[in-house]
Amino acid sequence: MPAPEAAGWRIDSNTTQAEAEDEVYQLFLLLRRVAATKNLLLPVGTDYTPPSKWVTEVARDWNRRYVSPQFVCGLPKDFFGAVRDELAAAGRRPVPVTRDMNPLYTGKDVSYIDTKQAQRRAESLLVEAEAFATVASWSSARFPYAAVDKAWRQLVYGAHHDAITGSESDQVYLDLLTTWRDAHDLASTVLENSLDTLAESVAPSSDLPTLIVFNPAAWDRTDLVTTRLSVPGWDGFELVGPDGSPVPVLAEAVTEDEAGRITGATVTFLATVPGIGYDARWSLRPAAGSPADWQEAEGSSIANEHYRLAVDPQRGGCVSELVESATGRSVLREGEVGNELVLEQEYPEHPRFHEGPWHLVPTGRSVTSAAGAASVQALKSPLGERLVVHGTIDGIRYEQRLTLWHGLQRVDCSTTVRDFAGADQLLRVRWPADVPGALPVSEVGAAVVGRGFALLGEDSAEHPWTLDNPAASWFGLSSTVRVRVRGDGGRVHERAISVAELVAPDGDHGAELRDLAVALAGRGVTSTTSRGDGTRYGILSVDSNLPDVRVSVGAPEENSFTDAVLGAADEQYRIELDKQLAGQGWAAVWVPAERPLQDVWQPSADLSGLRDLPVLLLVGAEAVQGAVADLDDAVVEVEQTADAATSGEPSLDDHTVALVNTGMPGFAVTSDGALHLSLMRSCTGWPSGVWIDPPRRTAPDGSNFQQQHWTHEWSYSLVSGPGDWRAVGAVHAGFGANHPLRVSSAPGRGDAEPSGRFL
Repeated sequence: MPAPEAAGWRIDSNTTQAEAEDEVYQLFLLLRRVAATKNLLLPVGTDYTPPSKWVTEVARDWNRRYVSPQFVCGLPKDFFGAVRDELAAAGRRPVPVTRDMNPLYTGKDVSYIDTKQAQRRAESLLVEAEAFATVASWSSARFPYAAVDKAWRQLVYGAHHDAITGSESDQVYLDLLTTWRDAHDLASTVLENSLDTLAESVAPSSDLPTLIVFNPAAWDRTDLVTTRLSVPGWDGFELVGPDGSPVPVLAEAVTEDEAGRITGATVTFLATVPGIGYDARWSLRPAAGSPADWQEAEGSSIANEHYRLAVDPQRGGCVSELVESATGRSVLREGEVGNELVLEQEYPEHPRFHEGPWHLVPTGRSVTSAAGAASVQALKSPLGERLVVHGTIDGIRYEQRLTLWHGLQRVDCSTTVRDFAGADQLLRVRWPADVPGALPVSEVGAAVVGRGFALLGEDSAEHPWTLDNPAASWFGLSSTVRVRVRGDGGRVHERAISVAELVAPDGDHGAELRDLAVALAGRGVTSTTSRGDGTRYGILSVDSNLPDVRVSVGAPEENSFTDAVLGAADEQYRIELDKQLAGQGWAAVWVPAERPLQDVWQPSADLSGLRDLPVLLLVGAEAVQGAVADLDDAVVEVEQTADAATSGEPSLDDHTVALVNTGMPGFAVTSDGALHLSLMRSCTGWPSGVWIDPPRRTAPDGSNFQQQHWTHEWSYSLVSGPGDWRAVGAVHAGFGANHPLRVSSAPGRGDAEPSGRFL
């Protein structure tokens, strides 16, 4: 299904029937090269195209004059039915193309960034609200069907093609804001009522004001709890934990009555709560003093038991040192700084496609916060240590906070941009991680997949694709699957793989590769299948992303690509293949690339060359089946005497650095290992500012709403450690950032035990 929008537009925009027929035929010639059957689907309806005036006449006239191809006007079900029938008649199974089409429109992940934050916030609340309301309905509570149903409808409505993508007009944007607000308020009310209902069935641990902490995660969890408390006019107070002893507490925004007695405070403390459960053993009691707020400290560095962190005031307050206490290794590349703001200048519209906010359109010019000085303030509290940075970048005022909490293995960060007033600019935060051999990995919906590197710092007039990607709640440098090659003398070389091209034997449709494609996808490696005698995937000008490895199946006499690779590589690999075939009847040989991936992964890249990427040669059914079985532990084992390493490319360092986001799905990881989180962009391109029904409305300064002229704040975290993304708990960290521990202070009066329990 090609160009689901442009195809119909191009056909309908022709002025004569003959031109329309030629357009259809040219599209047919383009598609037939990659078709699995003789049936092709050509959609002719788009979001801006009326019913095509040429479709029926093109089919009638063409079919009167030509025997083949035949054009049929029909529905999608007719096309898929014809495909199934042809495959069944031939006894074939199609090979799944497991990769998606990202990254196509990379601007969608950051345009109108406040809508991404609003959608994520409302989604997170509603997921928790529905779960806890279900549990509450097991008692006397009635499940709030109407509120939950309406909230989901509002979110689904706001998730359509030109809404959450940020490509809508200003008028639509303002209309949509009310749907997100409605969904948020409905979800918040349902969640609060459900937690209060559950709290009423819990027996309090004492006569003192009791806090009941709920955990929306499915696993036991230790994390921060923040809540606003009413205090009954005490001179001071303390929080008592499950063991009856006072616990460290951070108290902020303390209020007092006229007599100086405390009436309220926002408190933060650390709690351990069972999965989908609660702990009711937290209570307030009077005390001689009150918990401390943040207190000023000296210096520009902080630490806890997991990290040591320092910033450089002369380089924009960026992180100049971040060391893992357990391993002693630096998270950052030597000489570089983290948490650095990068402000990229953009074109008002795409220089080539002349479109607006769904594209990223950098001019190649940028400035960074590290280019100037900043003020730094150190703070300490009973719960942790914090650095607060104030600076400017291209006249834009920013505040950044970096916090290390005692007992938590992460770096919590926030960036606030005050009174933003720029135009056609993209703001990112950059962390140059030091994980040799690692590849980009991200969470997407209900899976974790490998991604390709991004291509930043270029002029989109010359190189239109930046290759940014969306991340559901986190992304990082790690590995999904690795190929481990064992050689003579105990030599071991590991290579991470993320996106693959599976090459079937000549003339073969690759049905025997189905199990391999499915097994790779199950471990996060997406793939596209081609044929040995066909064209190679990996040309950015005609595809939407790039592979980093090829798997070629079949002997040289069966697969011309395998034969060509062996012919272009050193003779040792053909010798290795022949030796394995002679000794065991099948072979698995790793042929390294000619150059490091970083050298070939360039703007407007073409990776179709024989030696551009490493190739895993699999000859014989046993080799393919062995690779499928090997993927159970996400490691494909290969034994060979031939060299496995590409000169200048390091073996994979088994380590992970990841950034966790809360509603900011755009990210980019460059081939040098720098992690970029997209914060926001200002866009003046069409349809920004479009207003169909007068009067036209603007921001207070007269700007389009797409320009985002107001104060913005973002929260994110960094996690790192030995092992892949599974070992460092990236999924749990991403969930936790978007689903914090919740508190109810409703007075318990039921018969349940006053302890930590599963619901």
